[in-house]
Amino acid sequence: MTSLFAAADANTLVCAHCSAALPQDRWNTTEVVCPGCRAPVTALVFPAWFRKDVPSAAAVAEEGDASCFYHSAKKAIVPCDQCGRFLCSLCQMEFQGQNWCPGCIENNRFKRKLPNLETRRTLYDSLALQLVTWPAIWPFTGLTIFTAPVALFVAIRYWKAPSSIVARSRIRLYVALALAIIEIAGWAWLVLFMMSRL
Repeated sequence: MTSLFAAADANTLVCAHCSAALPQDRWNTTEVVCPGCRAPVTALVFPAWFRKDVPSAAAVAEEGDASCFYHSAKKAIVPCDQCGRFLCSLCQMEFQGQNWCPGCIENNRFKRKLPNLETRRTLYDSLALQLVTWPAIWPFTGLTIFTAPVALFVAIRYWKAPSSIVARSRIRLYVALALAIIEIAGWAWLVLFMMSRL
């Protein structure tokens, strides 16, 4: 069984069983034995372990300094380019070449004013196409009397709505419009034909 090593400080790994230090020449090697308790061990150390450039915390605001809107104890470094709130280094977000606060990003994302932050969209072109094609399958053909006008409405109403996040053409809307008009015309012809036979 392999025992795990825990960090005693930034430069030392110790055995989880006996707390004996494992020399650095045994790190990132195949299974070795602990020098203290002779238990089989594996010490895998990732490159981040040796990094010394840890990001510094936001500066603490002193008397007379502007403080962050969200963290009153932190020193402000920039104002938000949207609302003017003072922001510390923790809250300041550079987005589209400007400084933004978390509140402005959230508000604009919620109002869908930032298309770069969208993660999903309703595909109205696919919806309109499904409304005219699925009911046209033989046992459900009668449903097209209801779904064709709805598909026509969806295609016209959402003609300028953004399509998929991934770029694609409007061919689905053209096909949905054409099929909806054909189905509506077919129903109109059927009704007129039935009325003429009476």
